[in-house]
Amino acid sequence: MDKKISEKQLKANQENGKKGGVKTNEGKEVSKYNALKHGILKATVSEYEEEFSNDVMDRLNSQFQPVGVLEKMLVDRIGYFYIRLFRVAKSENEYMKSILNPRKVTVKDIIPQIEFTETIVENEGYIPVLKDTSVEKLTSTYLRYEIALENRMYKAIHELQRLQASRNGEKIPPPLAVDIDMTGDKADGFVS
Repeated sequence: MDKKISEKQLKANQENGKKGGVKTNEGKEVSKYNALKHGILKATVSEYEEEFSNDVMDRLNSQFQPVGVLEKMLVDRIGYFYIRLFRVAKSENEYMKSILNPRKVTVKDIIPQIEFTETIVENEGYIPVLKDTSVEKLTSTYLRYEIALENRMYKAIHELQRLQASRNGEKIPPPLAVDIDMTGDKADGFVS
């Protein structure tokens, strides 16, 4: 079903789209945190990520200017996946810093006859926020999902772009990537 809209209707849709949303600086200041108050990120953002998350969501909302619940949900999902990818990169960075900047100590004999020594810390090195065991858990868990997160994020971006193009009256070609279910769970054998 190919719905074509007239130039007049397209212009009216664009004008109506400008009427919605917050206009005042005060209103914008209040609404800029809606993604954290009401959206998908609320339960998943830690204290140290709040400022970063707010910035990401502000930038995504500014870039995509979502209209309607579905577009807003897709922008929230893109932000959610981006924050999770940020965590993966942060954990990898922590691990690399700790390996590249190890603690250096010197053991100095004070009284060699009784093996009495003093340990002098020459350089504390980088003390990671995440300990080795935590990093191992993170790498075995998060890094395995990094590609899946990126794929989901790009899928949400592409879906949002298609939805917005459709809303703007553009003809949308079918997606180049096709979702295939290889689990065999479908009784009829068809992919949905």
